[in-house]
Amino acid sequence: SPGMAGVLGGTEIAIAYKIGYVLNFYREPSFRRIETEFGITRPEIVTLIVLNYREGVTASDICEFSGHLKANISRGILALEKKGLLRREADAADRRRQFLFMTEAGRALYARYIPMLREREKAMLACLTAAERRSFERILDKLAAHVPDWAAAGEL
Repeated sequence: SPGMAGVLGGTEIAIAYKIGYVLNFYREPSFRRIETEFGITRPEIVTLIVLNYREGVTASDICEFSGHLKANISRGILALEKKGLLRREADAADRRRQFLFMTEAGRALYARYIPMLREREKAMLACLTAAERRSFERILDKLAAHVPDWAAAGEL
């Protein structure tokens, strides 16, 4: 609507507001559906997404990769472990450090919800040409790489 376009472009933080607007319409319905259909929370969803990419990481690594709070990720890890969706292995050099791995059940659950997230991403980006999408991905990569320069760890 014309009113919404004005809001999106008219705030004093127009770029950040637009990024949040788009992301909220991608993430909120998607994660709500996963929570309802599969009985896992957002920190659990994010943890499985990270572990699918790279296993053997720690809770701190997941926080760094995702920007989620350590307390929420830690609760998610405990819940995933209780559900049999991940397992932990202590670091031989530092028994306090736990490395995380998906179980077969965790992989199976991930495989059930990730197609929906891929389809939603595809729908979100459908208005972009192939060239625009490549440019957009390059810009996003640059912004993501710049996060450590401006986002203080204590603020996450």
